Amino acid sequence: MPSVPIPLTIERLSYGPAGVGRMNGKDGGKVVFVPQTVPGDRVDVVLTEEKKRYAHGHLVAVRQPGPARRMPPCRYVPRCGGCPWQHVTYAEQLRAKEALVREHMRRIGGVEDPPVLPILPSPQEWRYRHRIRLRTEPPARLGFYQSQSHELVEFGDCLIAGEDCATHLAHARAWLTRLRTTVRRIELITSDPLRAAAGGVVLIGNAQGRFQADDEEECAAFVTRHDDVAGLILFGRGWRRVWGETRIVLDLGVDDLVLEVKRGGFTQVNPAGNRVLIAALLRLSDFEESQKVIECHMGAGNLSLPIARRVSALIGIEQDPHALADARENVVRTGLDNVTFVHASARVGLQTLTQSQMEADILVLDPPRAGAADSLDDIPRLRIQKVVYVSCDPTTLARDLHRLGQLGYRVECLQPVDLFPHTYHVETIAIAVLT
Repeated sequence: MPSVPIPLTIERLSYGPAGVGRMNGKDGGKVVFVPQTVPGDRVDVVLTEEKKRYAHGHLVAVRQPGPARRMPPCRYVPRCGGCPWQHVTYAEQLRAKEALVREHMRRIGGVEDPPVLPILPSPQEWRYRHRIRLRTEPPARLGFYQSQSHELVEFGDCLIAGEDCATHLAHARAWLTRLRTTVRRIELITSDPLRAAAGGVVLIGNAQGRFQADDEEECAAFVTRHDDVAGLILFGRGWRRVWGETRIVLDLGVDDLVLEVKRGGFTQVNPAGNRVLIAALLRLSDFEESQKVIECHMGAGNLSLPIARRVSALIGIEQDPHALADARENVVRTGLDNVTFVHASARVGLQTLTQSQMEADILVLDPPRAGAADSLDDIPRLRIQKVVYVSCDPTTLARDLHRLGQLGYRVECLQPVDLFPHTYHVETIAIAVLT
């Protein structure tokens, strides 16, 4: 591989941590992906990997910065891989994410003119996350991996986490030093700042191997000693232990609804952004009182609660027993009597409903990053007229909407929502209707 720097002009941001330029500056030149660059940058790059149609490069020098380049406020950038776009102005991040949704729908989804609405920004650019998941290394090292490596980058604070992150990190390290059980990942979760009176941080440790019995007494004492540690969850394959109060409270922003998660299950990481997401989903979906809705991947009820308030019946499908238990309790607590539950994977749940000759008006999909490919072929049998798809990955969203198109569904609108400032991730609401 030649080590002589080549000049590049960066044209756009990719779905990943890199900017994109072309060799020789020609439209037909080979695409080169270069981390830590910004559209408009004129840079010198050394190629680190070259394929037939593209290459990867290492930034050597910025000859002329693009208009969207800025100095990252975090001192751990660029070593830490948690915020690969922090050197890009927020306005350019939003423009790039909207463009990425449109590009994926054209290239993968097969939609020539994607109906993409203007992206909705996060209400907070900084300190927006109420939960962060970190890697650990013995004896008590804690941090994110460096970009494209397994080198741990330790830090004392995180500018995209909550205001008390530094204190919570110190508690997490102190907990790790006391444990005999081996912990490979640890998550720090707090309640919504709007509901901050609900308690302190909950620390969740993902363990490797068996639970060490000596940790039972130590963990109970740890919660007692630290007033701002609300509770601890430690789990491994086939076992789970809980100490203290592990309830997390999130304000959903509509109908005075509050979501409670007691068992450490999935929640959107950006509480303020989640309220924007819910409001947009309700506005675009046009739910009606006479409608029956099926929701796959319902989790603890983040979307279920506000949707159920607007329709005649909601059937929620969820595989995780802990999330399902939280969902049941949230439904009871909010007084909803029109929600039923199916404990199954999305695919098995839809097949079960199909076999019972169930019909519904709307299907809501909120799958993990891998998408909903294994669930789509059962949708026509349920006589679904509208699919509302909430996605955190434009690649799998475009793939699945392409399949829905083959099944007779037309994409009516796409609403990007930025829940993840300073990363390339983007949430998107898609509405597809049967034609």
